[in-house]
This record gives sequence, structure tokens and C-alpha cells, in this order.
Amino acid sequence: MRTTALVLIMAVSVHASTIMAYGNQPHARPLDLLGHALLAATALGLAPLPRRPGLALAVCAVAAAVIFFRGYAIALWPVPALIALFSAIAAGRRAAGWAGAAFLVAVPVVAALARMEADVALAVLVWLLLVLVVAQPAEVSRARRAYTREVERRAAQAERTREEEALRRAQEERLRVARELHDVTSHTVSVIALHAAVAAEAVERVGGPPEAAAALQVIRTSSRQALGEMKAVLGVLRPGASGHAPQPGSAQLPRLLETAGLPVAFDVEGERRPLPPAADLTVYRVVQEALTNTMRHAGAGAATVRLTYEPGAVTVQVEDDGRGIPSEAAAPGPPSQDGPADGPGDGPGDGPGDGLGDEPVRRGHGLTGMAERVAALGGRLTTGNAPGGGFRVTARLPT
Repeated sequence: MRTTALVLIMAVSVHASTIMAYGNQPHARPLDLLGHALLAATALGLAPLPRRPGLALAVCAVAAAVIFFRGYAIALWPVPALIALFSAIAAGRRAAGWAGAAFLVAVPVVAALARMEADVALAVLVWLLLVLVVAQPAEVSRARRAYTREVERRAAQAERTREEEALRRAQEERLRVARELHDVTSHTVSVIALHAAVAAEAVERVGGPPEAAAALQVIRTSSRQALGEMKAVLGVLRPGASGHAPQPGSAQLPRLLETAGLPVAFDVEGERRPLPPAADLTVYRVVQEALTNTMRHAGAGAATVRLTYEPGAVTVQVEDDGRGIPSEAAAPGPPSQDGPADGPGDGPGDGPGDGLGDEPVRRGHGLTGMAERVAALGGRLTTGNAPGGGFRVTARLPT
């Protein structure tokens, strides 16, 4: 659009200025049909300017040279050639631009050598300065554009380098964590599973109590499950690993409850439906962590897991019949998303682990981890004492 407007303006300006120039140039060749065609060519030569400035310069310069040699009145018809010259050099077509500048200067120089007049030589000198005045700013514009492109290229390269460095460091950290998990945690869990199997065989061989055999079976099953999940985590952490084990979800809750180590009732309310993978995994992890805390700290004899499907959400609730939070340790006010500040712990030393309640109750990492998982999905986690005694964990997740 701008090129079309430029061509039209130049066409009108060139014709109008040439016609008016005959008033003070009576000896110039009269403007005939060829002259009009050449004037139009100087303006139309700007049409390919944005895409092919070299071609535009060639057309405008040749048309202007023909007009000059035919002796038409001197007017604004060299202006399109100067515009094309500036555009060609500024666009980086330096060879074509300076070749065009030399051609535009050579044309009047040839005429001046033929006439050898002082006023003609002066006019040629002025024209030479005019061409240089146009070409030199074009060089400055070209250099500025090249500098800007180089700065942008280096900035983009630096950004890519920073991203690659951050990715490399993150990958190294993932590999380090994977090695630690494999060398320490996986080894420890494998030893637990192995010794549980040996103990189970010993109990069976000597006819030990069935409670001990059942407890050892739970240890063996939980250890194997933990190893399987650990391998899945290691597969995610290590780059290029294939055959990742699927993440557990609500469908695996019955199997999890069988290995809980205490009687657990499982109730499902609402119409079951597939959950988003992240929400499905979070439901499983909340139940897993809540039952772990129940076994380690609550002194409970039974627990209940209730999974409620609602329109646009799913709620999971884990409630036990254990001690709950000691009243003197409970914080005033309603439970927060992260759970009460003095909720049952979930790590060594996080609560009354010996069942006597003689240690201060402190928060561990499990409740915080559950709250972070739920909050990451836009849900809400509440923890606190149940109305009938015991401890209750409730997580509501949008689906």
C-alpha cells in the first residue's frame, strides 16, 4: 500500500515538475510521447522497491539517464532514482547500490566532458554531492540495521545458551537424585523385602502366630510395591528411559488398602468416572500418606476411606479412630489448607510415635506434601480431629 502511494506521488510530481520546468528552460526538448513514457517509467520503477530494490534502482536510473541524454527539461525525475539508491544500500544491496550511484554520477560527467563548460561542471559537482548525501546516510542506516540484527541474534543466542545451561543443570540434578534413590532408598527397601521374606519363611516353618505371618506378608507386599513405584520414578528422572510404569490411581486403591496393616473400609459415592491423570494420582497419594500417618502415629484400630464423585470435582476422605490431635496441642480456629499446625507427624520424631503421646506433636513433611499436591491442582486439603474422635484428612480436587 505504501509503495503504491509512493509510485502515484512520484508519477504526479515528476510530470508536474517537468511541465512547469519548461517555463525557465525554453531550449529543452519538448515533452513528447516518449518523454511521458520515460517519466512514467521513473515512477513505476519504484514498484518492486520493497522486495527487489536493485531492480528498482536499475529501472529508475536507466530511465533518468535516457531522459537526461534526450534533453528534456531538468526537473524532479531523478528523485525516484535517488529513492531507489537509498533503499538498495540500506537494504544491504551495497554492490548494486554503489554501482547505481556510480552510474548516476557517470551520466552527467560524460555530458560535462563533451561540453567543457564551467556551469555544467558546477552542476555535475552539485549532483555528485547530492548522490553522496543520499548514499552515505543509506550506509549509516544499513550499518544500524545490521548492528540491531546482530544484537538481537546475540541476545537470542544468549537466551538459548541460558536455557540450555539451565536444562543441563536440571538434568544433572535429576540424574543425581536418581542415583541417590537407586543407591540408597531402593537398596534399603530391597533389604527390607528380603528380610521380610526370610522372616515369613521362618515363622511358617516354626508354626508361629498367624498375626506375625500376616504382618510379614504386608511388609513384603508393600516393599515390592514401593520398589515398583521407585523404578517408575527413576524412569522419569533418567533421560531417554523407556517403558515407564503407569502411575497409580484410584483404581489401585483397593489393593493399597489391603496392605494398609489395619482394617480399612472403602466407600464410593456417586457415579465412578475416569479422572484426569494428575487428579487420579493425587487421590492415591493422599490416601497412601494418610494411612501411613495413621499406622505410624495415630494408634488407630481401623480407618475409613470415602471417595465421592461430584459434578466437576472429586473428594477423598480418610478417617481413623485413633488419638487425633491432643486438645492442648491443637491450634485455635478452623483447619487450614495445609492442615493444623500441630497435626500428627509423618516422619521420625514428628509426633507421638510410641503411642504414649508424651512428645510434643509437630508437623512433618507428609501433610505439607499432601497440601502442596492438592494446591497444585487448584484443590483444597483440610485436616483435623473427626467429630467422633480420631483424625480426618479431606482433599477436594477439581476435575
